[in-house]
Amino acid sequence: MRKLPKIFNREDIAKLVDAIDEPWLMTAILFGLFCGLRLGEVCNLRVQDIDFTARRVCVDDSKNPRRTYEGYGKDRVVPFPDCFSSSLKRYLELIGEQTYLFPSIRNSNTPIATGHLWRAYKQALLRANLCRVAKTDARGRPRHQYNFHTLRHTYATLIWEKTGDILSVKAALGHSKIETTMIYTHVTSKVIQDKVNAAFGQNVPQKLSDSAKLDPLGILMRRLALGEIDGETFRRLKQEIRQGNNANVYIG
Repeated sequence: MRKLPKIFNREDIAKLVDAIDEPWLMTAILFGLFCGLRLGEVCNLRVQDIDFTARRVCVDDSKNPRRTYEGYGKDRVVPFPDCFSSSLKRYLELIGEQTYLFPSIRNSNTPIATGHLWRAYKQALLRANLCRVAKTDARGRPRHQYNFHTLRHTYATLIWEKTGDILSVKAALGHSKIETTMIYTHVTSKVIQDKVNAAFGQNVPQKLSDSAKLDPLGILMRRLALGEIDGETFRRLKQEIRQGNNANVYIG
């Protein structure tokens, strides 16, 4: 039986977001979480690939050296949620005239190296206390529970959970075989139940109005996990909570 992929729950996501200060890293991670992009796809994103009018990003993966592997080497268009649009626009204003969204430090005309992004992401996992070793391989090297692909797994699982449309998940991920995508239908059984129970308790609020049962920080984390607010808004409102102002948690 194929091994079920690991996914983040809402508390994991909130911890990860709260551990990131760099706008470029936050944006890169949100492309993984909100669009299901792979590490290499995020690194190679160009400014011209972003369509704010249609709320979508064009993933040009046709020249990927791993294109012979399942799902690689296929161009696709992936939508992104409205809550990501405003922070993405601000990030583009921040970097100015660039070809790549995440340019190399050494040469701005080339994309950031995948190793650079991975190391920065791993440091964020460490700060969030999410860099957990799941096992060691035959050579004794650690294999971590979460990696950059966990963002993609989380994205796919949430899309499947919300829509029940496996073909939409397949298209968004760029899979050529439906069998590859079907793994996410199995994740939503006991694994998802455990994640939901851990995140919300046994009684999951069905409406935002029911959120009065949660504490202000719990409400805020729930809104982030549901995509109702972006990472920047989460951090701003969290600071307001610490200062004793809970009113904006509901409207942000």
